[in-house]
Amino acid sequence: MTIQWHVTVVGTADSTQDLARQAAQSGEPEGYVIQALQQTKGRGRHGNEWDSPMGNLYMSVLLRPPGGADGAGQMAFVCALALSAALVPYLDTAAHHQTLKWPNDVLVDGLKISGILLETNIKSTSGIEYLIIGTGVNIFAPPEGRAGLHSLAVKPVFVNVFRDEYLARLAHYYDLWAKKGFAPIREEWLQQAHGLGQDLKVRLPEVTFEGTFEGIDETGALLLKTGEGVRSFTAGEVHFG
Repeated sequence: MTIQWHVTVVGTADSTQDLARQAAQSGEPEGYVIQALQQTKGRGRHGNEWDSPMGNLYMSVLLRPPGGADGAGQMAFVCALALSAALVPYLDTAAHHQTLKWPNDVLVDGLKISGILLETNIKSTSGIEYLIIGTGVNIFAPPEGRAGLHSLAVKPVFVNVFRDEYLARLAHYYDLWAKKGFAPIREEWLQQAHGLGQDLKVRLPEVTFEGTFEGIDETGALLLKTGEGVRSFTAGEVHFG
């Protein structure tokens, strides 16, 4: 599978996710990318607001992957690996430690540097109609308590250059997933997993589970070892310590 990216850049948008969804519904092919220099109503997982001032990367990608909901969820891991790989040339790996927090955050030295939001439209008869992947990367204007690439980088950072480097790596991992399935994605993700073997809380709307983070299963579900055995989770807020 070879994917060609077609990038559109706008100055300001409510949310690149909304623009990408409109493009998907209008029939845009896989590979459409919309980037905004700033967003007025950016959002993250669980409807959380994503602060979107000038100076960071805000973009949404349209994909039309084969398969059903499980495959759509695995794209979070595909994107996380691509983002992590794009960061490597900019960081002194002896001085900074990159990890991947389930299901879709990239951390540097324990601080969030980027987030990924997946929104999908699934038709019961034909699987995934389209998948929108929103990506925010803190570069020049990180929120308080977050990492920013510019202050960590060992070479100059240009937002659009980094965007293209990320897209190139996303194409690589997407192709790997399409050809060989989730197994190699899972294996590489686990090598960078944040908090593996550590105490973890998984918060659901009405209950919180505590245990030890055991990794992810063959579908990407989080594995939590509790006193009653190992439980798997496909959703939830995770908190270490």
